[in-house]
Amino acid sequence: MKKHLIKSAAFLLLLILAVFIPFINVTAATDDAVTLTIIHINDRHGRMDADSYISQLAKETAGNVLILDAGDALHGQTTAILSKGAAMVELMNAVGYSAMVTGNHEFNYGMERLIELSEMMDFPLLAANIKTSDGKTLFQPYAIFPMEGIKVGVFGLATPETVRASDPRNTTELTFEDPSAAAKEMVEALKSEGCDIIIALMHMGIEEASDSANRSDTLALIPGIDVIIDGHSHTKLDNGLLVGNTLIAQTGEHGQNIGVIEITISDGIVSKTARLIEVNNALIADEQILAKIIELNAANETLTGLIVGYTPEFLNGERNQVRTGETNLTNLITDSMRHTTGADIAFLNSGGIRASIPEGDITMGHVLNTLPFSNILITMEITGADLLKILEHGISLYPEPVGQHIQVSGIHFEFDPDAEQGGKVTSITMADSGAFDISKTYTVVTIEFIAAGGDGYETIINRQNLIYYGSDAEAFADYLKTNPVIKSEAENRVRVFSY
Repeated sequence: MKKHLIKSAAFLLLLILAVFIPFINVTAATDDAVTLTIIHINDRHGRMDADSYISQLAKETAGNVLILDAGDALHGQTTAILSKGAAMVELMNAVGYSAMVTGNHEFNYGMERLIELSEMMDFPLLAANIKTSDGKTLFQPYAIFPMEGIKVGVFGLATPETVRASDPRNTTELTFEDPSAAAKEMVEALKSEGCDIIIALMHMGIEEASDSANRSDTLALIPGIDVIIDGHSHTKLDNGLLVGNTLIAQTGEHGQNIGVIEITISDGIVSKTARLIEVNNALIADEQILAKIIELNAANETLTGLIVGYTPEFLNGERNQVRTGETNLTNLITDSMRHTTGADIAFLNSGGIRASIPEGDITMGHVLNTLPFSNILITMEITGADLLKILEHGISLYPEPVGQHIQVSGIHFEFDPDAEQGGKVTSITMADSGAFDISKTYTVVTIEFIAAGGDGYETIINRQNLIYYGSDAEAFADYLKTNPVIKSEAENRVRVFSY
């Protein structure tokens, strides 16, 4: 009897295990969390140093990893410019980037060159809302990444501001469609593909000066987007910005920080965190990528090392300073434009000035870093009335730090930021004669980007007798050579009206 009871109990236990073990296994599988790590960067403008750390970080990160760039990477520093973007593509290929979205400055080499660069990439260049004249997308709209335990969809959106935040001639054949409509279409497409996570890789930005419909914090309200990796406004979001259920991430600018987002799916619940890693000497670099950076930079040392001048003081080209006011460097640059062309007046958008120059020897490398776009100088004849419209546009968004903020030579002017739009400029004087005549015709020099309507300068009207010169960088270098020791200071050329 005892043996029979033991056998019966054993049989009953096996029966219970046979029934319940499958359910235990299913529950365990559901509880297993799936993690995705996104390493990202934006607005580095040709700077390479962060890539050695990005590569090493990716190698040290276990599980699913994506490396994403939110645009404005291929242009801006000497090595990038002299190779017309090819050096940056070569480096990004070596790192193993997963995808990139087109920034406005990706078009600085022209549309055809950007197409060539996209064909060199081992990763997709994404932009769902850029259409050609026949209605086709210029670049791949999205990419799908099947990963361990998860399917990730990434789509790209480019800012419609590209048509005025890059040389407008480079985008005349293109249409930048409504980002919101494109985003909704992409979310539906990626859902239909069975994606568990949807990432919007955008070059849109978060800044008051932008159209609210084209800002990432507005687009974040579109249902279905889990994460937005953003660029364009150079915003530093230390722990991201949560808008609704969407996490927005930006790293700031110039490769100073690397972004890391961790997404976990557990029991169907998605959780996500964002953080920044400051790029400094405490980080561990990938030695192979570091060697590649040194190799790419070395190819240009003969030109970039050429000394063109000397300055005993720091020449200020910092973004927030030049986009809200006048500095010693902005005055030097606009003076060089007048010196080269003999124009009465020079004006320049601050967005074309991209770096400061430290005290000491000034090299061609410094010049190209400061004026990386190699914009052609143009002189034209315009009336004082038209110049007034230009000045009004140049200070219309003050005190917002914007690229259209104007720098001048040959004139001084004062404005009242509290006055109505179109009536902010209160006085204008010529630097030499003092008298400014609104009915007189003046010869002015600016850059081709502005003459073509860049940064919203469509107010340049009735252009007469256009003459083309060399680039702004060449003019600046030549001007520095004529002055053995460069000293400059702010002169209140652009003054805020005081009551």
